[in-house]
Amino acid sequence: MKFIATRKSQQNRAAVDPWTAVHVAAGLAAGLMNIPLRWTVLAGVAYEIVEQVFERIPEGQEFFDTSGPERVSNALVDVAVLVAGHRLGQWWNRT
Repeated sequence: MKFIATRKSQQNRAAVDPWTAVHVAAGLAAGLMNIPLRWTVLAGVAYEIVEQVFERIPEGQEFFDTSGPERVSNALVDVAVLVAGHRLGQWWNRT
């Protein structure tokens, strides 16, 4: 397993892919808007679960333009960077 996806074909097969940046940005936005961390994490985990289910059917694979569901390591990294972005947003608000 690769740690960082360097090609489209590696998306969902590596722990970190271009969508990881989107999760950081979503967490940052939530932190800047003072959305409670628990709601942010709940939304992030719910999204990852829905994505796991949806990417297992042909329509989901077509929608996300992928060949199958992402690896668990990718989902865990996505939630972790969401939290990191949230913390950064909260820190920014305190400065």
